[in-house]
Amino acid sequence: GWVANNPAGVQLYLELDAEATQLAIGELLTDLPAVARVDGFSVHEVPSQHVEGFSIAVSEQLGTMATEISRDLAICGDCLAEMRDPTNRRYGYPYITCTNCGPRYSVITALPYDRENTTMAPWVMCEACLAEYRDPMDRRFHAEPIACWDCGPNYVLYNLNPVGNFAPTDLCGPSAIAAVAELLSAGAIVAIKGIGGYHLAGDASNETAVEELRQAKFRKDKPFAVMAQNLDRVQELCVVSGTAKEALLSSGAPIVVMPSRLELPGVAPDSDQLGVMLAYAPLHHLLFDAGAPKFLVMTSGNRSSEPISYLDSDALERLAGIATAVLVGERPIARRLDDSVCFGDGPAPLLRRSKGLSPGFVADIGHDGTIVACGADLKSTVAVAFGHKVLVSQYLGDLQYHEVQLSHRRTVADLIEMYKIDRSSVLLCADAHPQYFSGALAQSYAEEFGAGEPVRIQHHRAHIASVLAEHSMWDQNVVGVALDGTGYGDDASIWGGEFFAGSLRGGFKRITSIGEGRLLGGEAAARRPLQALAGFLQDESAWGLMAKDVFGIDSGTYRVLSSLRISASDAIATTSAGRLFDSMAAICGFGTTMTYEGQAAMWLESLARSAVSGPSDFTEGYRGSYRLGLDDMRRLDYGEMLAQAIQERLEGVDVSSVAMRFHVGFGEAVATVAARIANERQSEAVVLSGGVFQNRVFTQVVVAALGRLGLSVKMNKAVSCNDEGISLGQVAIAAAQFSKLGSSAVREAR
Repeated sequence: GWVANNPAGVQLYLELDAEATQLAIGELLTDLPAVARVDGFSVHEVPSQHVEGFSIAVSEQLGTMATEISRDLAICGDCLAEMRDPTNRRYGYPYITCTNCGPRYSVITALPYDRENTTMAPWVMCEACLAEYRDPMDRRFHAEPIACWDCGPNYVLYNLNPVGNFAPTDLCGPSAIAAVAELLSAGAIVAIKGIGGYHLAGDASNETAVEELRQAKFRKDKPFAVMAQNLDRVQELCVVSGTAKEALLSSGAPIVVMPSRLELPGVAPDSDQLGVMLAYAPLHHLLFDAGAPKFLVMTSGNRSSEPISYLDSDALERLAGIATAVLVGERPIARRLDDSVCFGDGPAPLLRRSKGLSPGFVADIGHDGTIVACGADLKSTVAVAFGHKVLVSQYLGDLQYHEVQLSHRRTVADLIEMYKIDRSSVLLCADAHPQYFSGALAQSYAEEFGAGEPVRIQHHRAHIASVLAEHSMWDQNVVGVALDGTGYGDDASIWGGEFFAGSLRGGFKRITSIGEGRLLGGEAAARRPLQALAGFLQDESAWGLMAKDVFGIDSGTYRVLSSLRISASDAIATTSAGRLFDSMAAICGFGTTMTYEGQAAMWLESLARSAVSGPSDFTEGYRGSYRLGLDDMRRLDYGEMLAQAIQERLEGVDVSSVAMRFHVGFGEAVATVAARIANERQSEAVVLSGGVFQNRVFTQVVVAALGRLGLSVKMNKAVSCNDEGISLGQVAIAAAQFSKLGSSAVREAR
């Protein structure tokens, strides 16, 4: 018989009788290779082709592809053992790989996944590699990226020259790797080419090196990720749960956020958590084996907020002001891929879905057409639906940066080309915000493809839809709670604390929200928690108490904020739960400008976790109320919570207890309102999504409270609950509500 890739998946032709065929299929499904997965199969009897022997046939390339693109995989135990064996011909080889590990999506240039469609195409296999590649009994049988010292790419060390540019040295292979390990041990910052881009590496135990890296990257406070060689090292650093261990050892090799037990000064300021990953590329292990420090900061090769460098020329130019040397790998990277990030335990585990996890099918939809969703502007992703499945891209970044917009374009082009999608048949969709870059990109794709006008989908409905699509809940009536920092509302105000009722096919009606605050000074309030508080605290007497010394606000700042409150009628209205958390952080003592998104809320959560007792012991959280607002809409009012917190600060209550009481009170209030709507609407479940649900303490309170009220809870698992999941939600709503409509009908419906 024979086997081949075709647009529908893997096609296997066997010349066997019926009984032997069933035995063969049974053995195939129960004895799969380590990283293989069968999503479904069918068996048909066909006329005999009278073939001799068994072979791999030429892949078919006609028609829309329906197979999942292979993801990048951490080095396997067999390759690691060979790489460390002095008698093995791949001893010390930094590109060792087999069918069970190594690069996939980061080197694929087209489908089907064959050698000529990867960035390894320029390297012709030597006779020894070719023999392994052709041997069905070898674990490198048709492993497309395989190579060795005799026929494959290498690593070369570049150093800064006197004029501040990087120039190649004579060091390559083992000597280059040994030199980098020595540099890292001496406190230097080195740029290292990995699987999906360049990392900036430094000794995580060297406080001076960490501070120099922060200064060079313009990354004042945001935590760095740390790499360790093995699980024993990680357990020195963190409290590793069973779930965290499973994630660390998984083939996707994500950064796992866990409680820290060892302080690394400057690595994760003001946080009780640490993001750690295991060495996942052969090069990483070679560096540790060569004597690199046991804990390495491994952060994206870029300046703060910029996209990661993945092209050699870009890294050599952009990183000259940060690194003292660059370890350049000769194998090109086809596309940038940041490291994936997840929590070590709890619901909604994903923080960032990228290398090792993307791209991948995350949902099945009952829709035959093709949909391309352009996502949101922050934490941008692209989702493509075809053949009843939805594929979500890797994390792309913030679309305010031109290079990220180019990545968005390349990703859309990649997926359309790889899956042979007819561009003119595509239904495009984007966020409803009229000034989002993602909307402009969707419009440009429509013009380029000759497709209809993009469908605009409200941000928070997309959050809820992303969960329902994951769980294949297309017709169930649910209550949806979307809590985040910002999203364009139906009324052109900034939403962020929303309660919906409805279903994917029937649509979602906004039932209520948290109370309205004001963004005094516009977007600046999203960076300055004290400014957020000035717009959210309605009680003038409570605001007057903020002038007390206990809150540490200088008189000049207080006067400026007070004047902004007086002119608040001109400020933008918002129901942002993210700004509410910022406001509470300001009450608890966060008085500076944030240097990265979510900093104040993360600080507040860490503060709450430091309370002597956990959430279950705080039976008396701050009380909110559910009452009519100025617009005659019933809203969850948080004013009393803020006032109570201010009063307790003045009374000298421990600030960690104040933080915890807010988490408990607001969490239970959210659950109570959701349960009330569920009872009124006879809803089957409560759906939680949005970036606020990355807060583990708060989410724990909400989920527990809903459980006590007898309600089931659904959250994101395959995608992040932050804005990365928006593209999936856009696809789900477009498929459920708009796919049968023409462009004019869509515009009228919205």
